[in-house]
Amino acid sequence: MIKEKSVTKRTLTFIFLILMVLFAYALDIKKSENYYLSYFEGSSSFGSYVREVIKNDLPIYRFLKIYMVGSSEKTETTKKTGDYLLSIKPFNGTNSDEERLARAIYLAYWEAKLNHRKMDVEIVKNSPIFNEFFSEYQFRVSDAFRNYAQDLVAYLFGLDVPGLPSELVPEEIKNLKKNLINNYSYEPVYNGEEKEAISILLSKSEVVKGLQEIIIDAQKSTNDFEPETLIMRTSATVFRSAFSYIAGLKNEIAQKFVDITPKEKSFAWVRWLVYLALFTVGYFLLKNMRLVFALFLASETVYIGSFMDIQSLVDGKIYGIVFAIAVIFSVTYFFTRKKYLYSLISLLTIIALFLPSFGTPDLVMKNSFSNSPFYSALVDDIINDQLGKLKINAKDYNTLTNESIQAFSNLIAELEEDGNVPEECFEPEKFDKRIEYVSNLLSKHKDKKKEIDDFVYFEKSRMKKVEKIKLSTQKLLVKMASVSSEKFKNDLISFVNSNFSENTAKEFSEKINSTKEISVVSLPGYKIQNYLAATILLALSLFLVALNFKEAFIPLIGSIAVSVLSLLKNQILFVQVGVPSITIYISWTIPYVLILSLVFGFIWFNSTNTLRRREKV
Repeated sequence: MIKEKSVTKRTLTFIFLILMVLFAYALDIKKSENYYLSYFEGSSSFGSYVREVIKNDLPIYRFLKIYMVGSSEKTETTKKTGDYLLSIKPFNGTNSDEERLARAIYLAYWEAKLNHRKMDVEIVKNSPIFNEFFSEYQFRVSDAFRNYAQDLVAYLFGLDVPGLPSELVPEEIKNLKKNLINNYSYEPVYNGEEKEAISILLSKSEVVKGLQEIIIDAQKSTNDFEPETLIMRTSATVFRSAFSYIAGLKNEIAQKFVDITPKEKSFAWVRWLVYLALFTVGYFLLKNMRLVFALFLASETVYIGSFMDIQSLVDGKIYGIVFAIAVIFSVTYFFTRKKYLYSLISLLTIIALFLPSFGTPDLVMKNSFSNSPFYSALVDDIINDQLGKLKINAKDYNTLTNESIQAFSNLIAELEEDGNVPEECFEPEKFDKRIEYVSNLLSKHKDKKKEIDDFVYFEKSRMKKVEKIKLSTQKLLVKMASVSSEKFKNDLISFVNSNFSENTAKEFSEKINSTKEISVVSLPGYKIQNYLAATILLALSLFLVALNFKEAFIPLIGSIAVSVLSLLKNQILFVQVGVPSITIYISWTIPYVLILSLVFGFIWFNSTNTLRRREKV
């Protein structure tokens, strides 16, 4: 006779009670979907907040980061848009898991949108914000399913489990229930937590089939184990068989939200169908491909000047390749044909992209930016990043100064001069004092000439390296301080005080405080949408002239027109891929491309008219 025994001991009972409290509010995916859809409405405070900080603060954060230390990310993994959005801290202030899931998906949507990608399962699955939520959620679902599996096994072995929901017992396994365990008191552990997630798991035929096989196999060995052991062993096997499917819930949840995400349609591709139709009509009916080419060129000129989206993967690749081929071919072709003026204009077209062409006051850090969620991200990137320029400089500085003092101390101990050394020789940056003191010991310790000469040689090398590091750090700090708010300057001062010796920190702090904020930030031409479009059109016109196409005047006129638009005070700034462009106020402009377009147009039209006059004669 099997001895009556409780399946859970006192400790296990306590743990299960804790878990039951934690799982009292299981995730309601339908409710989460409603939260998610509400964020697309103007009345949603969270949705409005996210849209505002992404469109206004994210571009400023990324511009300042690139301006201060460059665009390269010296981290173990390259940062992407999703990593930037983590700074929004979407889970702060949430009262439920439904909100947390909805907010994670909403930011995954923005990650897709900012990268001009379709909102799909892969975008959601790779979102760092969603993964932060799901890793915790998966742990809870695993615990819930483990409890469910234990109750289910007990039920199928004939025990009374009143709390087990009937809808969570698949029809395919109900007929497997057999009264195999008698005179045993079982305490249920499943409390209805994560019922929706478990239902999704049970909807998979593979999970149910695995359940059937495990139960049938376990029922054959009921006499081999005590009831508690049998139930625990069988439920553990059920759990292990379904674990991979629990991890697969990520796909199921992601797909549910992808399906309900509002779709944004783009009709830019329609123009390619129009071009195909034009080509067909021109080739087969009109027998006039020059007219079709002119219409195609005019349409593309309008598109480049008005609608081109440089952040789009398609536009970026197409027009990037067009520009590169056009200018390289033009420079080479005109040079080989000894048309040096045209070749020079083609070369200057490339150079003009990188010359400082615009000035704006809008990109200097405002004091209000310290309230932005991206301010802490900027501090982390610039000041706290262990692989950042400031941290690396500080590390190298301290390594060299510590190495210097240690080498000096070792030499003094070897020469037995410990009691006569001035205190200033042990100050980190007093390389010259250490060199002077040791050099004076040569006459007294001629037998140690090699050791003394070696120290002096390496100490001079360390001193030069430290001076180089200080100069590099000072340049960085001055550049940063020139566009910084008062709070950011204070953060820089706190950094130098914590990472450099007292004298150096004081020197750097004074430099930071004395650095005046610049009134405008200068920008290269390729950062401004209109300027970039005008440059592409000019390159295209040069290319067509090289090929002797008279239609070259179309993109040339477009280049002049768009160059004139670039003189307006409000311009669109391109920051980087994956970050929204931002409209800024322009205080000064140097219209290099407009000048080049006018000069090229004058020379070309003049030479064309000259040729025509010669042909008439």
